[in-house]
Amino acid sequence: MILILALIVSFIPSILMFLFLRNNRKDDEVYHKDCLELLLKGIPICALVMLFGFIVRVPWNITGIGKTYPMLDRFFVCFVVNAICEETAKFLFAKKYIEKDKSKTSRLDIISFMVISAISFALIEDIVYVFGSSVGQIIVRGVLMGHVPEQLIMGTFYGKYIAEKKPIAKVLAFALPILIHGSYNFMLSDGLPEWVAMVELLLVAAESIYLIYMIFFIKKKRNDPAYTCPVYPAE
Repeated sequence: MILILALIVSFIPSILMFLFLRNNRKDDEVYHKDCLELLLKGIPICALVMLFGFIVRVPWNITGIGKTYPMLDRFFVCFVVNAICEETAKFLFAKKYIEKDKSKTSRLDIISFMVISAISFALIEDIVYVFGSSVGQIIVRGVLMGHVPEQLIMGTFYGKYIAEKKPIAKVLAFALPILIHGSYNFMLSDGLPEWVAMVELLLVAAESIYLIYMIFFIKKKRNDPAYTCPVYPAE
């Protein structure tokens, strides 16, 4: 019962973030409906992540490299099975809503749908992790909203790519979240030097600062036509 209560409490930051993003368009009922619909896609997103993970894991296991080099196997799991598969699945679900009505989609919308997709996935993931976590771990996971900073980065750069047609922005939209996600997971591995723990703490601190910064950034950009006007060319 205590773990369940901790889980419910851990949901609060993510739900508040969802409401904050949904408020980007206060009177747009269609947008509100799309946001809620995406929030409830957690199970399908998790299913797609598992499918991608299965697809990449099978040939990797066949090679036998992971058994011979355990640390290399850990690297593969963190950067490919975890980071690439999860970030791709979250992007694909967000992309459906980003392109649902291109005549209305703004840069803020792109950021919002990316982040809501991350929240949707994270809520289901938190439910799974509760069975092997302590109360403290559950609360910390909820407060940090680990998947949100990566999707804030992806949404910001992907929106820049759509608006400004800069290929480098598209590369960064995927490369940075995958690098951060994979590095975070890999640095939790056993057998690494002690200084890695300090780097991990610095990474978490940087993500938390960036998350807070982006909340104020999004609030400010609600009055900026560059972020609220449609970014796709008129058809």
